[in-house]
Amino acid sequence: MKHFQDTCKELNLEHYFSRVRRPNDHAEIERYNRTIDEEFLQMGNYIDDVDVLNRHLTGWLVEYNFKSPHQSLGYATPIEFLTKKLDEKVLPMCPIHTGY
Repeated sequence: MKHFQDTCKELNLEHYFSRVRRPNDHAEIERYNRTIDEEFLQMGNYIDDVDVLNRHLTGWLVEYNFKSPHQSLGYATPIEFLTKKLDEKVLPMCPIHTGY
């Protein structure tokens, strides 16, 4: 927490706390934190060195979001699922100079 608060101060960012015992306020974040806990930390990946832990967690997050198919997403990766959803909602755009 100290490192986080120090970084917020250096970047001139305000730090807000969620309400205590109100997991429904940010249910998606709570679920994501649970996934990290169950699928990364509890599988023996916890390391006291924050720099090393962050490197390992970053690698795991890349694997989780870009390479691992998720049953709940129809066996797409999260990035594939998001890309498909965005393609369905956003009209294709072309720069004016292309002449299209």
